[in-house]
Amino acid sequence: MAVSSLCSLLRPAIDLHKRPMSKLIRISSCAYPHTSDIDPSVTKSSGNWTRLVNLCTMRAQAALDQPTGAYTQYHRNALHDLFGSLRATHRSIRLLLDLGDEKPESVDALALARLQVEALYSICLLTEGPSYVDDFLRDAWKKQYVSYLLLREESKHLPRFVEFDVPEMSRLLKLSTIWSVTERERLTIEYDNLGNGPPGFERQKICRFPTPGTLITQLPGGAKRKMLERLYFDYQHLCSFAHGLPIASMAKGVFDCRSSLRQMFTEPEIKKNFEQEVSAAAQVYSFLSIAQSVAELTTLYPNDIELVSGAADAWNHLLNSHLLVNAIWNIRTKALLGVVG
Repeated sequence: MAVSSLCSLLRPAIDLHKRPMSKLIRISSCAYPHTSDIDPSVTKSSGNWTRLVNLCTMRAQAALDQPTGAYTQYHRNALHDLFGSLRATHRSIRLLLDLGDEKPESVDALALARLQVEALYSICLLTEGPSYVDDFLRDAWKKQYVSYLLLREESKHLPRFVEFDVPEMSRLLKLSTIWSVTERERLTIEYDNLGNGPPGFERQKICRFPTPGTLITQLPGGAKRKMLERLYFDYQHLCSFAHGLPIASMAKGVFDCRSSLRQMFTEPEIKKNFEQEVSAAAQVYSFLSIAQSVAELTTLYPNDIELVSGAADAWNHLLNSHLLVNAIWNIRTKALLGVVG
């Protein structure tokens, strides 16, 4: 097997026959034709990126401590937590990549990079209006309540779980009040899962917060939607590593010092591909997701100079690190932040 075969396995490729895309997303409509190239011999400092990740996410959280529009404190708390999660996952990615090209666990950094991209999608919708944050929180509550009901049903004959029920139910009811979950919505979850409801009960369903493919369709036409359409192909590629598809298994075999598959390549080939297709890729996707999430937040806090400068500083270091980065900048971010020096 030649090194080109390894590259073809690891690059973001979509088999159009086996991996159907959203009906609304086509390469013909969302591909970004580049008019200038990047210098692939120039490597951006990933160590500096970590500093910038910390800086811009903390500025995002500081901004969210302040009121904006119709977003309540609970709305802003949800966004605040998302930025903290983005920062933590970026650290997790760095820890996995530090294992190097002889440990298959390092490839899981790409599965975590998928989490970062998905968080960007969520933030793009959550910044459209507080009602989307309500949907986000209610769906989160529903998942917790379903887990509670399942455990309650499975453990109802086990004495050691007797003390679990009351405090957990109390916690969930308090949280439902904070997150504006109605009693009818709660009873609907019980009816749908347990089949018990009062006569004539009218269901009030909590809708599932959309995943990226569906989320795109809920955005109005414009640069934000176009950006997410372009990014969707990369998101699908990263899903391969979260779903355990062959590309992920193959990569873990190549980057495992105990694997016979590794013996089919030279060490220089392996190191080069690890640096490009795993290490650089995971860090670019993660930092891009964070930098763009902070840029999207500036739409809620356009007069927050610290926030805007933090986003601009992050993008100043991110630009020209990857063609995808430059595409996102030109499609969406340039209009949000202006020209970065």
